[in-house]
This record gives sequence, structure tokens and C-alpha cells, in this order.
Amino acid sequence: MPPAPAAALFCIMLLSSALSHGASACSSALDCALSGDCVSGTCACDAAWSGPSCTTLNLVPMAPTQASSGAYRHATQTSWGANVLFSEEDNQYHMFVAEMANNCTLTSWIPNSQVTHATSPTIDGPYKFVSTLFETFHHNPRLTVDPATGDYLLFMIGGDLPSTPDCSGIPDADGEQYDTRIVVSSSPSLLGPWSTPSPPLVPQGSEDAWDYVVTNPSPIILQNGTTLMYYRGTPKYWNSSSAADGVGDELIESVGLAIAPHYLGPYTKPFDAPVLSYMNEDPFAYQDERGFHLLMHGRDDPLNTHVAWSPDGLSWSSGADIASGPDVELTDGTTVAFKNRERPQLFFDPTTNKPTHLFNGVCPTDHYGYAYTMVQEIQT
Repeated sequence: MPPAPAAALFCIMLLSSALSHGASACSSALDCALSGDCVSGTCACDAAWSGPSCTTLNLVPMAPTQASSGAYRHATQTSWGANVLFSEEDNQYHMFVAEMANNCTLTSWIPNSQVTHATSPTIDGPYKFVSTLFETFHHNPRLTVDPATGDYLLFMIGGDLPSTPDCSGIPDADGEQYDTRIVVSSSPSLLGPWSTPSPPLVPQGSEDAWDYVVTNPSPIILQNGTTLMYYRGTPKYWNSSSAADGVGDELIESVGLAIAPHYLGPYTKPFDAPVLSYMNEDPFAYQDERGFHLLMHGRDDPLNTHVAWSPDGLSWSSGADIASGPDVELTDGTTVAFKNRERPQLFFDPTTNKPTHLFNGVCPTDHYGYAYTMVQEIQT
């Protein structure tokens, strides 16, 4: 698919602007973030969503012990971003999560991240370590299913890159490719075995492109095999402190799109710009009966979770709407604050295909770089 001409991109930007909600009155499901129906001018939200325009995740308060213990808190090792699917083979929930080798923290995720497999008999855990599936360097695991074969697909970034026992990182990691390249492994079972990861799938941008670095893969595989690969793009060198609010001329990190006839490629980029007009990362893409959705980690202050929606997977709302904040409401009426709450990933009920739980990587306020994996129930 060739790059879209400027006129087409301008039209998409106009549609994207129109998709962003303003007043609470609605005329169609688009005004309800495609997460509810417009009934007599008012949004009737799905159970998982609330607010005048159905843009707020309807999260269930957590027990204090559940928030502190997490779904996966493996000894003193840092974990960051988890996907979970249920397997009828062993009646277990299977988690695939990024975990740092050598008790390192997020401060040296390149090159110390690896992909871990953990299981639990219940969705909320605690999940127990099973094995290290892919050693350093592998990060950003995103689990999905091939609709054509039923095989499980584990997308991630990485390649062979030795860990550093002293937890030293790689300078300017965000400014170079290193091994932050999107690859995929497949398996007929969540129990494995998993194939050797593929060669890099999505081409990096040119040295002066907005998406020189391509990372954070999140695919939607359509029934005909066409794959929409959403990813985070960043330029070769940038200073995050220079972006005041991540909009307009300061948009230096956001979500891009690559498309292929098959999940193994070849991938082309239909646009030479991000699909969102707001600064976001960590996209989690999914499709339901109304359209397409993105849940993301926003780069605003505080670090909120953002949501975007699209009728076709191409033209999107701005990505500025806040789905949830960084803090967690507890059942005793208090809240717990986290230094970071990122990598949003949803679990869907296998029968209804409705979201029931939100997984995040969280950093306690009294730690710098240490993180664990938390799960919070969504109203159903």
C-alpha cells in the first residue's frame, strides 16, 4: 500500500478531530467512543465503560492486599507488561510478561529484559513462574491468536543481546535501533513449544522520520489474514522533557500503523505520520462488533491511561481521552498512588469477548525503576 497523499492525510485528520467527543449529547456510537450505543441523544455505555461519552474504564475497587501483592510479583525481579489468555488444556490462566534478568530494574531494560511464562488457576493470580521463554533481549510481549490456524502468536521486540550482570544499560537506547525490532513466535499451545522468533517484521523509518525507532507491537489480525500492526514510533534522537504536552509541533512519540496481508508480512506503512494527534505509547489494540480501539499509556502529567477509537482502524480519534488515572481506588475507600502505571493490557472473557480485567506494570512510589504486574477487575 503506497503512502497516502497529503490531501488524504488531511481528510483523515479532519475525521480524527470530528471523532473526539465534545458535548455529552450523541448522534451515533462514534460519539460514544464505540463503547456504547447512542440512545435518544444519550450514550448508553457498555458495562466496562462509563462517563458521558463512554471513555472512562469502569474499574472495580481493589482489596488493599491485592494491590500491594500484585498479580505477578516474582521475588525481587522487576516485571513490566503482561498478556493473559486462558487454556482449556490445563484450566490455567497463562501470563506472558517482560521480566528483568539479574534483578535489574527498568532503568536498564535494554538489554536486560526477557519474556517470562507464568500461570495461575485464577485470573487475578498470584501467577507462578514457569519458565523464561525468550532470554535477553526480548521485551513488549503481546499475545494473540491467528484466526486462520488457531495458533498462538507472541509478538515482541528483540534479538540476541547479552544481559549485563551489573545492570548497566545501553546509553541512548531510545536513539538507536539496537534490537528494538518487532518479531513474532508461534505455538499450537499456550504450553508450548514456541518457534524461533521471526526476522524483524516492521521496517524502521529513515533517520529523519518520526518513527526511526519502532517498538511496542500490538496487532489486530482480520479474518482474511490482513494484519494491522500498531506500534510506538520515536525519532532517532529526542528529549522527552522538550515536549510540553505532546501535541501539535511537539508530537515526538505516538502510535503508528503498518499493514500486511499476513502477520509475517511484508509490512508497509500507509501514512507518513502517526495515526493519533496526541502523544502516547504502549498501544493495546483490539476490535469488537462496533469498531477498533486503542488503550495506551499517555505521556501527559499525571501519566494517565488514554483511549482512542476508530470505525475502520485507519482514521482515529485524537488519543487524548483519559480512560483512567495512575492511582487505584481500594475497597476501604482509600487510594494507592503509583509512581508509574503503564503497559495497559486487557483480558477478554472467552465467551462474551468483553473486557473483564486490566493488567498494568506498576512502580511503587518508594522505588525507582522497580516494578511488578498488577491486575484490576473491570465492571461486567
